[in-house]
Amino acid sequence: MMKKILLGVLVVSLPFFVIADHDLTDDVFEEAKYEESPLAQYTLGLMYLQGRGVDENKKLALFWLKKSADQDYYLALHRLGKIYLSDDVAETNPEVAVKYIIRAAQKGYAPSQYLLGTLYQTGESGLAENQEKALRWFNLAAGQGHKMAKQVLSGLSSEDESNRPSDVQTAFDTGFNFLKGRGVDRDYKQAAEWFSKAAELGHADAQYNLGELYNKGHGVKKNKKIAQKWYKAAAEQGHVKAKYRARNCAFC
Repeated sequence: MMKKILLGVLVVSLPFFVIADHDLTDDVFEEAKYEESPLAQYTLGLMYLQGRGVDENKKLALFWLKKSADQDYYLALHRLGKIYLSDDVAETNPEVAVKYIIRAAQKGYAPSQYLLGTLYQTGESGLAENQEKALRWFNLAAGQGHKMAKQVLSGLSSEDESNRPSDVQTAFDTGFNFLKGRGVDRDYKQAAEWFSKAAELGHADAQYNLGELYNKGHGVKKNKKIAQKWYKAAAEQGHVKAKYRARNCAFC
């Protein structure tokens, strides 16, 4: 347990300190080679990559990072993805880079989710441009507090309608994030805009939530008539809460 704690501290401190404790370096090597600890393998890879406590050796850095990535260690997956996107350490290989980044993103690592979102957004590194997938990954990263992902979402929400993703579920999810303040600052106006897009495309939950916003005057000018319109639209699709609202909106 103590070794794992020391390894964790070592990973955090690598960018700032030179390792002078040879016993600790030996411990890292022992855990990486003989105990096959993915954290130790990743740490050793960083040490060789940055020349911390050992002579810089890019070949050995890649070897140990790949050993760690083979065990699905998210930090190693992310690091290798970034390495293969540039030519600083290894020859650029966008196809390999994307595979590593996707695996790290699927493990739930927010920086990888954000990076994958940018690749889909720009259509770079062999990925076909796909704004809907980009938004999904930005949402996942933002949901974990990733600042850049939050900024991207805020920027996307203010773009022209023609530039927004056409996926109705994505539009609803984005509206719901703004409604609840999940990963972004709560913003009823933005929620109304995204719900409106999804509602126009027939999304029952979006229609109901848009009705709620008009009913309460959140993010839009209060309007019972428009609220009733959206309640009825959702109710016609079997939305239970909307059915109740449609019957009783005069008193809500």
